[in-house]
Amino acid sequence: MPPTFTPGVKVNAYGDAGEILSGHARGGDDHFSVSGGGHQAVTVYGDAGGNLINRAAGGNDTFVGHVGPDSNVVFFGDAGGSLLGHTRGGDDSFTASGSEYNSYLYGDAGGDMAGHAAGGNDSFAVSGTNPFNFVFGDAGGNMSAFATGGNDTFNDSSDVTLTDRNVFAGDAGGNMSGSARGGDDTFNKTGLGGSTFYGDAAGDMSDQAEGGDDTFQASGTQHQNIFYGDAGGNMGDRAVGGDDIYIGGKVFSQLANQAYGDALTMSGHAAGGNDTLVGGDDPNPHPAGSYETILVGDARSMSDYARGGSDKIVSGTGNDDVWGDAQMMLNFAEGGNDTFVFNFANGHDRIEDFGQGLSNLGIDLIDVSALGIQSFGDLAISQFDPMTHESLITFSPGNDVTVHSEEALRPQDFVFAPHQYDLLT
Repeated sequence: MPPTFTPGVKVNAYGDAGEILSGHARGGDDHFSVSGGGHQAVTVYGDAGGNLINRAAGGNDTFVGHVGPDSNVVFFGDAGGSLLGHTRGGDDSFTASGSEYNSYLYGDAGGDMAGHAAGGNDSFAVSGTNPFNFVFGDAGGNMSAFATGGNDTFNDSSDVTLTDRNVFAGDAGGNMSGSARGGDDTFNKTGLGGSTFYGDAAGDMSDQAEGGDDTFQASGTQHQNIFYGDAGGNMGDRAVGGDDIYIGGKVFSQLANQAYGDALTMSGHAAGGNDTLVGGDDPNPHPAGSYETILVGDARSMSDYARGGSDKIVSGTGNDDVWGDAQMMLNFAEGGNDTFVFNFANGHDRIEDFGQGLSNLGIDLIDVSALGIQSFGDLAISQFDPMTHESLITFSPGNDVTVHSEEALRPQDFVFAPHQYDLLT
């Protein structure tokens, strides 16, 4: 029988060791269950209350928490401290639910991961009403040296208010440095409420740290989600972003969903990944000039010699404000060669930085093949305004895109549908 903790108590529980696991020790496969009403304070360590060192390995543990208001649940998948040396975290499972509770879930270590430590492939499911969930796929602190994150899965079906937020970090709650690498994580968001997702590190990525290839998908109605494909802070030095995928959901509030393919800022010689960002769905789009989704291929700002990835940005049915590279390009930063894809019922969209090979914005493309448009002459494009550098492409009544480009749009700026002759041959 797994241990079950009752309401109104304060409990610390250890699956294997109260302090450290060392040598070649391996934690067992333990099951913990926390249930009952409110006012609980429960901390559970799947394997060790301290560090895992040498070649110790965590077990494959299961944590289940269903609690009431004013409860605090803290689950450490493997170590309350750090994973060091050649240690490895177990493949742990976490479930947290209830109302107005706080949960802190650490897939592997509450502290840091360093040396050649490797995180397990963990799974997390959080639900309930107005919780505060803080979920870390591998380390609550930093990842450094050759530490590697696991391939973790996060399922968020909680309902929160506009002022409350859940926070998910795919790998590190702090920074990633050295040659640390993030895992290939998956984030699924179904609940009504806003959450912040960091594909790899909630803080900075530096040195030669590398982000994993992460996937975020929202379904159902959303308040406001914010997604960073790799780092919530700065990517600097020679850090590299992963090839991430973001798929937005249905927008509920006036607050736009935001997705950044790589980081908040990029500097040094950092390089963005080749990301795919897909706008959300809105059956009742906002008026032109207001946006349900903000899609940024790389970062809010890029400076020094940072380089953007070659991203694909796909318009949703709501109004999308899209940037292939960064909202601010500074110093010698260079954009990637991005593709902007449009489908039927795209709403009123805007491309903010269409590059035509004349500056540091790369050579971009506008893909209208899904609309069946076969040639430049089939497009309804307004006259280019040399003062604003804008032109308007109208696809159908109520569906258009304003393009901010370096010069007037040309046939080579587009991807067209194949002609019927081409299909037959």
